[in-house]
Amino acid sequence: MMMEKSLHLKGHLARKGFQDIIGKSDSIEHIKHKAKTFAKSDSTVLILGETGTGKELFAQSIHNASSRRNEAFVAVNCAALPESLLESELFGYVKGAFTGALHKGKQGLFEMAHMGTIFLDEISEIPLNMQARLLRVLQEREVIRIGDDEVRTVNIRIMAASNKNVKELVKKGLFRKDLFYRLSVLELRIPLLQERADDIALIVQNLLWLKKTKLGLNIDHIEDGIIDRMKKMQWPGNIRQLDNFMEKLMILTDGNTILMETFNDLAKDEDSGISLPQEDEQIMTLKEMENRHIITTLERSHGNRVICAKLLGIDVSTLWRKLKTISNQ
Repeated sequence: MMMEKSLHLKGHLARKGFQDIIGKSDSIEHIKHKAKTFAKSDSTVLILGETGTGKELFAQSIHNASSRRNEAFVAVNCAALPESLLESELFGYVKGAFTGALHKGKQGLFEMAHMGTIFLDEISEIPLNMQARLLRVLQEREVIRIGDDEVRTVNIRIMAASNKNVKELVKKGLFRKDLFYRLSVLELRIPLLQERADDIALIVQNLLWLKKTKLGLNIDHIEDGIIDRMKKMQWPGNIRQLDNFMEKLMILTDGNTILMETFNDLAKDEDSGISLPQEDEQIMTLKEMENRHIITTLERSHGNRVICAKLLGIDVSTLWRKLKTISNQ
């Protein structure tokens, strides 16, 4: 109890679980099943996905389904801190290590995560010179505070996330190859909201239920047709953007029903960042989108079907079957 209280005060607790991942589409159910399997092991996990897809939500869920669930979950956004501060935050420092250092020194986040999990969000933003130090932690589970020569052993699980193509960064020399392979022992790719459009109805209803209390509103209904329009829209900010959109939509609503007029006015707002399909715009089916994606990936692979299948995350035999179907259409 004392440990849980201490962790709570420091904010190093995972508050979300798999029950908070809303959706029943095949793509999200597949990823949830994979993530639950990852929770059974202690191996390092690399979570990949665009901004707003819910990478930290999956990281917290894995932690809370693991044997470390009662220990710390320490999350750090590597892109939010300057290099010098990031290093001292991760590794800690001893008394007099640098100007402005606390007189007692400071424990780093790796040490704070001892026996628990550390989640390194936007891992691709860590500078190359610091990546070598991070590699040591992954390999040896040892840290050395800034200004110190004492090696401290930590028992931690490491999860990392990025919204960038880390393999491409490796090819360009912007990310260490050895670090990438250490991080991607287990790899999880979170689908875009657009790729799981069938989940939008469930997500919107959940957001409506959560936000009506938070905002002090009495909104219970959404006019027919709005959800269908949402499914056809592009959401570059994914679920995070949908969450913000719903909050604005509810605030702008008079009465207990969200109306199409209010929805259209907000969706057409140039600051909303949402692409609203024109009435006469032809909407591709999911199958048509899949076929186009396969052909585009094959072209980028210069016709190499083995590489193409690997990029798509499917077996070569599955790719052959899909290409045969496309050619017969």
